[in-house]
Amino acid sequence: MIRFLMGCAAILAGLSSAQAATVLITGSNRGIGLELAKQYAEQNWSVIATTRAPKDAAELQALAKAHKNLRIEALDVTDFAAIDALAAKLKGTAIDVLINNAGILGGEPATQKMGNLDYKAMELVYRTNTMAPMKISEAFLEHVAASAQKKIVVITSGTASLTNVKPSQFFVPLYTYRMSKTAINMGFRAMAMELAPRGIFVGILAPGMVETRLLQQAGSGGRGIDAPKSVTGVMKNIENLNAQTSGQYIIYTGDTVPW
Repeated sequence: MIRFLMGCAAILAGLSSAQAATVLITGSNRGIGLELAKQYAEQNWSVIATTRAPKDAAELQALAKAHKNLRIEALDVTDFAAIDALAAKLKGTAIDVLINNAGILGGEPATQKMGNLDYKAMELVYRTNTMAPMKISEAFLEHVAASAQKKIVVITSGTASLTNVKPSQFFVPLYTYRMSKTAINMGFRAMAMELAPRGIFVGILAPGMVETRLLQQAGSGGRGIDAPKSVTGVMKNIENLNAQTSGQYIIYTGDTVPW
C-alpha cells in the first residue's frame, strides 16, 4: 500500500510538473520586468528571465537563487542574431506567455522636444521599443504556438495614445519614446489579427505610471504607482487575454485606452 501511494504521488508530481506554464520575459533585471519575474515565479510558473547583462543583475540573480523555477538567459534585444540564437537554444520549449517588456526612454526630456531632437538616440529607441518586440515575437512564434495558452504580449505605454495627447501642465513631448510605443501598438494590433486564426492572443498592455528608473528619467518621478500594484494588474489582464481582448489597448486597471 505504501509503495502504491508513493507511486501515485510520483505520478501526480510528474503531471503537475508537465502542466506548469512557461513565461519568457525580456528586460527582467529591474522595474516592471523584475516584478513580473518575481510574481510569476511565486505562482510556480516556469520563468525564463532575460537581461542584457546577467552578471550585473544582482536582484534577478538573488531571485533565481530563491526560486528554482526561474532561469536567467542573456539577451540584448537590439541584437537580432542573439534573439535567433536564443530561440534556437529553446527549441522544443513551449512558451505559454511571451512578454516583450524591455524598453528605453531614449534620453532626457530635453532631448525629446523640437529644436533639440537626438536622431541617433531615436534609431536606438526604435530598435529597442519597436523593432525588437516584433523580432522576438517572430522568432518565438512557434514556441508560443506549441503552448497551451498561446499569448504574446508587449508592455506599451499610455503615452502612445493619440487621443490622450492634450495640453496640460504635465505635458512633456517625449517625441522619440511616444512615437516608438505608438508604432509597436500598431504592430501588435496587426499581429493580433494575423495570428487569430492560429488561436494566438496578442496583448497590448500599458502598466500605468510606475515608479521606475524610466519614469524618473522622464521627469515624473514621485507621481507613479509601485511596481507590484502595476504588475498584479498587468498579469490579471494577461490571464484574461482571449479572442475578445486580443489586440485591444488595455491599462493595468483593465480599462481600455483610447487609440
